[in-house]
Amino acid sequence: MNDMKILLPLDDSPQAQRTVKTVLAMKDKFRNCTLSLLHVFVLEKINYRGIPASQFEMIEEKARASAKKFIEEQKDVFLKEGIKAEAMVVDGYPRKTICALADSGDYDLLVIGRHTEGEFRNLLFGYVSNYVIHRVKSPVLIL
Repeated sequence: MNDMKILLPLDDSPQAQRTVKTVLAMKDKFRNCTLSLLHVFVLEKINYRGIPASQFEMIEEKARASAKKFIEEQKDVFLKEGIKAEAMVVDGYPRKTICALADSGDYDLLVIGRHTEGEFRNLLFGYVSNYVIHRVKSPVLIL
């Protein structure tokens, strides 16, 4: 995997942390690649909590800052291991945003973690992972 640009979506779930650990364990395979770490910011999650309009802007700003801090911290983990990484936070819905970016032509590979929680139909891969791997056209590595 030389000179590949790889999209790696991450959130703060245990499954994503397991994916990070797996990529780091395989760091020799990723050393000559650039990882584009993606965190999808879902604005509706903030609205869902019934925040008054007068406080929404401040809370949204803090949530965005937290998302940016999270993905920058993840980037630092990879950089310390000698893996080129860039971080981005994109607004949207994880399933559709991941698919759109993976299929944009900017990436050679999508690396996505899986979990075994949830409904039976998603038991094998997980809700987001299952959706993405069945709809994305780009190559996918499932961890």
